[in-house]
Amino acid sequence: MLGSIETEFGIVLDGILRMEKNVRYAAICNKYGEITAHVLRDGVKLHLNEYETSKLIREAVSSWHYRHQLSFKLGEGKFALAVYEKLIRLTVPLNNENLMLLTLDGFENVPRIVATIQKLKKKHTNLIK
Repeated sequence: MLGSIETEFGIVLDGILRMEKNVRYAAICNKYGEITAHVLRDGVKLHLNEYETSKLIREAVSSWHYRHQLSFKLGEGKFALAVYEKLIRLTVPLNNENLMLLTLDGFENVPRIVATIQKLKKKHTNLIK
């Protein structure tokens, strides 16, 4: 449905893929670990199946929930990286309800990618509060 939150999230994710060439996959999930929107770069083959991806996202959401509980001591979390042999996983909290997960071919552009996400968060303040 046009104008739905899924459509808005899709616009944000498409923007990430257009701006950052080393992003393979991008998803937004809610606080329950459910994927609400995702995009896959053309020609990219996923390493994980749907179940494995879902499990990975639930673990990432759980980790961010715990980090948020410690934010009064450490400050708000900005992003987390997991580096594997075949890809890099970047997770970025968008708000208390949503998390962005990206898989990357390399991590040399991570600061720029995080800055791009922050710009998109500001541009879509009605969506990502």
